[in-house]
Amino acid sequence: MNRNEFLAELHVEVEKIVLEQGYIVSRENERNEYVYVIESGFCSFCRDNHISGFLSEDDMIGIFDGEKSTMTIQTLTTVTALRFKKTGAIKQMINTPQKSYYFYSRLQRYQQQFVDKSIILTLSANERLTKCLKLIADTYGKPLDGGIMLPKAFTIDIIANYVEIRSEHMHYLYKKMIQTGRIKNHNGQLLIIIDN
Repeated sequence: MNRNEFLAELHVEVEKIVLEQGYIVSRENERNEYVYVIESGFCSFCRDNHISGFLSEDDMIGIFDGEKSTMTIQTLTTVTALRFKKTGAIKQMINTPQKSYYFYSRLQRYQQQFVDKSIILTLSANERLTKCLKLIADTYGKPLDGGIMLPKAFTIDIIANYVEIRSEHMHYLYKKMIQTGRIKNHNGQLLIIIDN
């Protein structure tokens, strides 16, 4: 079941919206009355001002009914999303096997990001950065000239926050990785060099 089929079967009024970069879609410890399905763009989800993971195409925001948000979700780029009222929709999302599979596959993806980050945080700063870049490249990157290009949304500061490395140390590690040829700055975007 794809996103459009899923939404059509919910029988809810869906509105297409555009959210500017930096827009806070959902705040930690506050209730949200809408569910958002991302069509394009990137968001981060944070707890206590630390990025726990990222959301992109087909990911859903606000899917827990009646509960306060456990995360702050903010757009990293301009985001196009489909939005509908949460009231009654959550129950509909899980009332058939196909809809519940789509719904739970999204939840499983979020959970995997928490697990991946927990593992990364046990490593040294250099190893954390290397693993983080590989994880982001594998998930969101596009092959280009012997490497993988990260989307512009993944700036040095965003990556530093995700990996929980101080900004000064992150810039030092970044310069070392450029000097050793492990990454390149390609018109303001990071190009991760693939080892042969």
